[in-house]
Amino acid sequence: MTRTNPPGGSRPGLVPFLVISFVGAWLTMIPLWIDGLRRTSAAQGTSRLAALCMILMMLVPALTAFGLTARHRGARETLRVLGLARARPWRYEVRFAAVAFAIPLGLTAAGLTVATLVGWYTPAHLPGPATITPLALSALVSVPLYFGEELGWQGYLLPRLLRYGRTRGLLLGGVIWGAWHVPMTALGGSYPGHSVLLGVPVAVMTAMLLGTVIATVRLATGSVWAAVAAHLSLNEFALPLTRTVSGHLVDPLSITTWPASAVAVLGIWLTSRTRCEPDERPLPA
Repeated sequence: MTRTNPPGGSRPGLVPFLVISFVGAWLTMIPLWIDGLRRTSAAQGTSRLAALCMILMMLVPALTAFGLTARHRGARETLRVLGLARARPWRYEVRFAAVAFAIPLGLTAAGLTVATLVGWYTPAHLPGPATITPLALSALVSVPLYFGEELGWQGYLLPRLLRYGRTRGLLLGGVIWGAWHVPMTALGGSYPGHSVLLGVPVAVMTAMLLGTVIATVRLATGSVWAAVAAHLSLNEFALPLTRTVSGHLVDPLSITTWPASAVAVLGIWLTSRTRCEPDERPLPA
């Protein structure tokens, strides 16, 4: 895995990106706040209004990143700068995306194994084609939405955070990612039925750990394609399968991938400590 740091100097546009992305996230959730939506159970479905608001929210980071970059670089150069242009031949991109897709599944499986051993989780059966097929179709349709987030977080934000150092930049990016979800988390989006005072810190900590893993995938490949694959795998497969495989309704707080994710983050940190500076390649400026 190749370590990637930005060239010297500051990266302009960090504050405008954060301000627009966070304000945009809150604005897209206003209809749900007005409507009085509050998820109180993991079994509660998603209304059309909630789905529309979440779609708009997920597109905010990419639109912000593209607009701020294209303003100075032009549309074609923006694709390269944000890591959307192909960094390697397609066979390597597909290989990296496949590995990235497997990472959240592996972390979730490890976390569920620990949760099962301590009695927090009860697996009932293995998922079959009837379960996987709808998830695959949903994931295929949702790909543009995950580009909506990762083009902003990993394509635009990450290179600007790395000026603070690799480890601090990765962790800070995860914290920002988690904090950006607060408008949704406060409505019970991530941890329905739990207090906001509990749900928000848990969501931020989870995002910090998983976001560090996804950002490392981006650095290793030089492309956001693999980061999109990792994010899609987490939301569209790992989390739904966790509920499907269980024999009863799963409380999101009763099972945690924190131990497995923390070990992965520790491994990332140790690996970065052993890398040599001459091997580093900068992300596009």
